[in-house]
Amino acid sequence: MTLLTGTNEIIYGLWNTTAGGSSSLSIPGNSIGTYNPTQTPQHVFDQNNITKYTSYGICNQSAIYSSRCGANTGLYLTLQRGGSLLTGIRFYTANGLPERDPMTITVEGSNQPSSALLLGSSWTLIYNGSSGLNSDPGRYRLGVTETISNNVVYYKSYRLLITSIRNISNAAHYSEVELLGY
Repeated sequence: MTLLTGTNEIIYGLWNTTAGGSSSLSIPGNSIGTYNPTQTPQHVFDQNNITKYTSYGICNQSAIYSSRCGANTGLYLTLQRGGSLLTGIRFYTANGLPERDPMTITVEGSNQPSSALLLGSSWTLIYNGSSGLNSDPGRYRLGVTETISNNVVYYKSYRLLITSIRNISNAAHYSEVELLGY
């Protein structure tokens, strides 16, 4: 297995998005449907576990905290290396609140052109389960590698969605995601 991403990936932040559904792009900000302007989706694949991505989803920076904040957020990217077989995924925690750690996720793949990647019909679900952070490993730490054994298709694009966070908070955050495969 090898790391499928490089530091030059173009990543799009998402919110209000579920597996099989159409994507809603997120923008920088501190309100509903945004991500922290200094903690962008590009940090997820910069191979620096000190940076992080913080997404508010249906909440904002000063919202009443909820277990739904940060859920249905995530990202998608088209791999610069081209079609690749995803066989595993693992998360690094961020420095902030453990409550914001992703607990469950979905991963989808697509070989559609970039112009179609906002459409839910462009994506095929290949993983629905744990993020590998069931036990809190501490801050800036690597979680357990989750194996994706049922994927047999080399996809050019991948969509990763957070479906739940560890506890009540106003956002989801993580410092790195490693997409592993061939």
